[in-house]
Order: sequence, then C-alpha cells, then structure tokens
Amino acid sequence: MAFCKYCGTQYPDGGACTNPACPAANQAPVSEENPFTQSEQPAKKSSKGVYIALALVVLLIIAAVIVIVLLINNKKKEDEKKKEQNSHKAAVETYAEAMYEEEAFSDLMKVTMLEDVFKEYKKSDDYDDNKDDYKDMMEDREDNDIEITVSNIKKGDKLSDDELEAAEEYFDDQAYDYDVDVDDIKVTEGYEYSFKCKYKDDGDTESYKETVCAVKVKGDGWKIISYDAEDLYDYYG
Repeated sequence: MAFCKYCGTQYPDGGACTNPACPAANQAPVSEENPFTQSEQPAKKSSKGVYIALALVVLLIIAAVIVIVLLINNKKKEDEKKKEQNSHKAAVETYAEAMYEEEAFSDLMKVTMLEDVFKEYKKSDDYDDNKDDYKDMMEDREDNDIEITVSNIKKGDKLSDDELEAAEEYFDDQAYDYDVDVDDIKVTEGYEYSFKCKYKDDGDTESYKETVCAVKVKGDGWKIISYDAEDLYDYYG
C-alpha cells in the first residue's frame, strides 16, 4: 500500500490518490506525448492577421498594375502626339526628296494628290506621259552631271483660316480635273515650309529656296501643295 504525500490518503501500489479533497488528485498526468498540461498548451496563432497581410499585398499589386497601365497609356499618347506633330514635316521630306529621285515619281504624286484622285490619275494616260517626262528629266540631269540636294527643311507660319479654305479649293479643282466626286473636302490644319536646294553643275554650285504648304486633309492625312501661302491664297482664295 502507498500513501499520498499531499493528503495522506492510502491507495494501492501503482495507483493514484482518489481523494476529491486532495490538491493533487485531479491533476492531469504528465505524458511523454504531451509534456504540457491543458493550461500550459501554447496559444494558437490567429489566422486573421495573415488574411489582412495577404489582402494588403493584393492591393499593392493591383495599385502597381494600375500605375504601370497609366504610364504606358500616357507614353502612347505622347508618342502619338509627337508623331502627329512630325508628320507634316515627314510629308515635306518625302516631297523634297522625290522631286529629284528618278524612281520616286509615284511618291511625289501620292503626297500631292488626294487618295481617290491619285487612283484615277494613275489609270489615266497623263500618269504614264508625266512619268516618262519625269524620267527623261532625271536622265538628262544625270547626263549633264547635274546634282541637286535638299537640306534645311524648316517649318514656317501656320496657315490662316482663309489660306486653309484656299487649300480646300485647290483640292476641289484637282478632283474636278480627274472627274472624281469628293464631297466636303476639309483642310483642318496647315503650315508653310521651306527647304534649301543645292544645285551643282560642272563644278559650279548654286542654291535656291523652295517654299510649299503642308496641309492636313480630313480622311487623307498630310498633303503638299507646291505654292507658298501667299500664292495659294492669290490663286484659290
């Protein structure tokens, strides 16, 4: 027989104190599998904080994506605006270079004619005749060792409303010449441009300035009129 060391209650060998009044009678036995009593178990971590952290990460990712998309869209708009600003100069460059290149007759006509007018013009006998004349002129220039180069393309004044209306009359006459029905020709913007041509003949070099108008035709883009603004208005205003 054994006696409880806390209350003195007698109990069989190998047993345990069963006295309800004993302070140690209701203690949970310590086991190897669970070294902690119920009161000593470590507290479980709350999952609420984890969810909040994940939500914040998701919000940050969404915000970053929105910022990136806005930056990309702004860059596209800036590029488009810059392209639009440079497109009238590009039209002048095409015109200036095509004036003195043997194989550029078609490019020269495209940049000076409305699209529908050019299509009809290309079907006409005028196109082939003018192309042959242009080719002969280029060959004659080469035979006589004449070299013409273009430089210093500069944008001048913006065309006035009256000059824009004159440009509309210019293209209206162009369409009439080739029996093309073009309704409501609208020129929305225009600039006067100048460029320098260097003319070299048998070692002698001279230079002269060409002035043209670059105008934006609704539905056709930027076109070149081979007049300066004053002559354009005098002839078609």
